[in-house]
Amino acid sequence: MKNPYIEAKNLSQLCAILGLPKSHASRIEVRRDLVIAIRNKIEAKDWTHAEAAKKAEVGRTVVTAIMNGNIAKISTDRLIDIADRLGYAVSVKVA
Repeated sequence: MKNPYIEAKNLSQLCAILGLPKSHASRIEVRRDLVIAIRNKIEAKDWTHAEAAKKAEVGRTVVTAIMNGNIAKISTDRLIDIADRLGYAVSVKVA
């Protein structure tokens, strides 16, 4: 049986697979890094979703969505705000 999955080796390949412009790779990378940082903080502190939501000043369903990787409806700005409220100093590097 042939493998039905397509593997992307990097974000540029992922954009090509999804039919997105290559320029979206940096946006995906920023969002990915924010989600990873938020999840790492919540897991390291062993917070419940409700505790994390209170600290981040968002609803519990937002934290649950982030923890499950369902971030399609969460803006990058909101992810930045959440990371900031959880104690991260968020910055953007332009190279």
